[in-house]
Amino acid sequence: MKFVVKSMDRLDEYSNMTYKYLKNNSVNDSDIFIFVSKEKDLIQYKERFPEQNIILGPKGIANIDNFITDYFDEGEKFVYLNDDIREIYFCKDSKTLEVIKFESLVTKAFKIMEKNNLTYGGLYPVMNPYFMVGQKEPISTKFCLIMDPMSFCINNKNIKLTNFDCSPNFNENNFTDFEKSILHFKDRGGILRFNHFVLDVKYFNGASTSNRKGKNVEINAEKMMAKYPDYISGIKELKKHKGFFSLRLKRKVGIIINDE
Repeated sequence: MKFVVKSMDRLDEYSNMTYKYLKNNSVNDSDIFIFVSKEKDLIQYKERFPEQNIILGPKGIANIDNFITDYFDEGEKFVYLNDDIREIYFCKDSKTLEVIKFESLVTKAFKIMEKNNLTYGGLYPVMNPYFMVGQKEPISTKFCLIMDPMSFCINNKNIKLTNFDCSPNFNENNFTDFEKSILHFKDRGGILRFNHFVLDVKYFNGASTSNRKGKNVEINAEKMMAKYPDYISGIKELKKHKGFFSLRLKRKVGIIINDE
């Protein structure tokens, strides 16, 4: 199994969070692939982690995600991780989250995906046991958002993300996780989500770490809605984080899965 991490200027964060988590779960350095987009990072990451696979790719979120898709063979399995992962939890009840065994969850995810011809999966997006326990389906394949910080991927070369050019000084896609969810669903008729499992990641603990803020992002969201009208119903500004934007998704039923 391969573990793919995208990182930029965050050597210490990666070392103290995602790398620490992977080592605590007995992942070998040789199975870790770190994709960077700066020569400086290539040198520094190789010096700190000589046994890991450090690969230089292009700048830009969509560009490097497409580069990762091109880098691996069709059908190769990997777990995609941000560099600030802390822990994964299971929702035991409406008030309790408990740490789970990472390996067993990964094994189960890829087993279900392979049996049902799915190429993308992930976890519940909000670390709130009250909401999680209320999910009617512990495992679903309906159209939904799989958040970037962690996903299960069976490499699918049909998936190519868009770079939106919103201004002369801006060429970025702030909604790559939305677009990946859309494209994988379109291609396979479903995406896998474990609704009773959730990720603890630094990204979620402060919207200031998000890249979904600013006028360019609003323009970007409008372009996403124009490109995928069958999947996006609207744009919303987050109530608790003024100036941050997200997308409203349309409801679509997924496939019926065999999870035995």
